[in-house]
Amino acid sequence: MKTAVIVSTRGFGVFRHDLLADPAQVRLIGIFADRDADNLTTEQLGWFTQVHVVPCGLPDPTPMLYSLVDAQASREVISELLADTSPADLTVHCYDEQNMTVAAELRSHFGLDGPGSADILPYRDKCLMKQRLLEAGIRVPLFDAFDPERHAADPAAYFTSVVAEVGLPFILKPTDAAASEGVLKITDSRQFTGLPSDLGRAYEYEEFVEGTMYSVNIVSAQGRTVFGGVTEYLVNSLEVPGGKVNADINLIDSDPRVARMVAFAERALDALGRLDGGSHLELFHTRDDELVFLEVGARFKGMAGLAAMQRNYGVAFVNLAFEIESGVKSHPYDGEQIYCFDGVVPKKQGVVKELIHPELESRVDMTWKVAVGEEIESSNSLLANGGTFLVSNKDYEAAYRDFRRLADYRPIVYAEPSRVLTVPPAAPENAHTYFHDLRLACETDPYDLHHDLEEGVRGLVVLDVRRTDAYSAEHIRGALSLPHQDISPATAKWLAPEPLYIAYGWGPACNGATRAAAQLSALGFKVKELLGGLEHWKRGGYPTEQGEPR
Repeated sequence: MKTAVIVSTRGFGVFRHDLLADPAQVRLIGIFADRDADNLTTEQLGWFTQVHVVPCGLPDPTPMLYSLVDAQASREVISELLADTSPADLTVHCYDEQNMTVAAELRSHFGLDGPGSADILPYRDKCLMKQRLLEAGIRVPLFDAFDPERHAADPAAYFTSVVAEVGLPFILKPTDAAASEGVLKITDSRQFTGLPSDLGRAYEYEEFVEGTMYSVNIVSAQGRTVFGGVTEYLVNSLEVPGGKVNADINLIDSDPRVARMVAFAERALDALGRLDGGSHLELFHTRDDELVFLEVGARFKGMAGLAAMQRNYGVAFVNLAFEIESGVKSHPYDGEQIYCFDGVVPKKQGVVKELIHPELESRVDMTWKVAVGEEIESSNSLLANGGTFLVSNKDYEAAYRDFRRLADYRPIVYAEPSRVLTVPPAAPENAHTYFHDLRLACETDPYDLHHDLEEGVRGLVVLDVRRTDAYSAEHIRGALSLPHQDISPATAKWLAPEPLYIAYGWGPACNGATRAAAQLSALGFKVKELLGGLEHWKRGGYPTEQGEPR
């Protein structure tokens, strides 16, 4: 009997256990991280002889890394299995980018069949990946490893050096990134110099390539292509966090782009060391009709893309890869073959107000991951999405029209954020200090001033702090003239030290009274500003007069 260890639920969700030619020929053993194991249905759990739920390989993972299994715990599971199983009868299978390295290390550590650590490294390290392809004469973006020490020493000089090397804008991303997590598009020096030198993991920078994105999906067996297909992306994945739908349609086999791009991908896989099973290669097709490699993974497409591929091509891809890797045969796909593509619902920071279903010619099966009223945090990871959908149609042209329509589709309507509450209100005790002890202590208004002057309140002196010609033309009755531009220790000598001085200027748009109050208080005088100045004094109908300064 064969023993097949499945690491991670990702990708395995579309496996067809009912297609196995002889289920009794194999026992399935699952190794899943704690947050990942819940993705299995009750039916899927029943396929496994054993399910081992192990800790995540990171203490505080992002959603992208929830599925990462702890390496030591995984080794312990394999060690127990090998106590009664020959290494020749045990295989390790993984269809999840985040666990590719762990699965390879398990094979290397225990001498199991399949790609080991050295084999999988060119598919995980983006710098090594592009270096291998560059040496094979395949067009890749200009690139190099990000140097934290150079950034820490002189970020501005380092920015200048990077731009001279790869141009501007450029891309900064983890060397082991997937699903666009942690990827940044650098458009100016402030973005780059403002980054922490320690980005938490190894990064690389590369040339920003303008073009349409495609993926080439290949299944290989003993260095030979047994399946090759191409999908066209609706948008660049960097546009998804801004609200654009991430959809990709499987091109019809007669499309001339398919043969050309499959051939390009085959050259890349051969240069990297072609592995048995599925691979997913992304590239750009530029306006100059050039194909430029982006990256490749030794696994199938993620999210709903693999389910769409299976229905579109009528191939049980995970069963096919599983058969190549383990020798356990499956019957052919028995579902309806129909043109099908998938999409990812983008989400951005805000509160969900409404969820919009797309209006298409084709059938749409939506799976929402957010709800009305939910508050969403920002993320640039494609896994941290608002949902996924499958679009299917027996008419390829209609399906392709719908693919293009999705360019204008905005699935989530967000409530407009409060402008008042953008800055939280001050604590009551702080607000009291501000309004009473600061504002009311430093300001008065025309109504209160007029009241006190009419009542003959002693100890108040009104100062007109505008130019003397303005004072002569009209001023508050009884006010003295002291232009704020002229205030100095010498000019303020004639002011008595005891009164409260009320300074005013032209109106709300004039800060002359504020300047005068600041200068007088600096000289030791008690002063308040008249809100609204002469303009609002006159609006209140209060008396003014003309005359030369006094």
